[in-house]
Amino acid sequence: MYKIVIPIDEDETRAITAAEFVTDLGDESGLAADLDEVSVSIINVFKEFKAVDDGGNVRSEDLYDEDSYPDSVATARDHLAAAGVDVGVERRHGDPGEEIVDFAESVDADTIIIPGRKRSPVGKAVFGSVTQDVILNADSPVTIV
Repeated sequence: MYKIVIPIDEDETRAITAAEFVTDLGDESGLAADLDEVSVSIINVFKEFKAVDDGGNVRSEDLYDEDSYPDSVATARDHLAAAGVDVGVERRHGDPGEEIVDFAESVDADTIIIPGRKRSPVGKAVFGSVTQDVILNADSPVTIV
């Protein structure tokens, strides 16, 4: 079984881009010729934060719900499942880069597929902080789509 981890935030376009990249693997030569041999774990990380103002403190722990996934997770999950891919979802709370790398290691991922943000031609050479953290710290290969 070829194990893929896809971090999904709240952006539907990026979610479907990553899901389509995986389903296209069955149509083209790539990581796996048979989607029956691919397992995808989608991870959504609720970023840890603390905000302070005159009204008091708001902490991310107070707002975090481990069962409340953004719609983009369901979009990606449904697209993958419809193509016959074994797919699971995970929700975590904390630093996104650290949580993604930790999760990928815990499921012994063969690769991590990160849907990138739309950028200018020059900006494509610069990654966001979460993507950069994953690239620098993951033991498995990382593909940006």
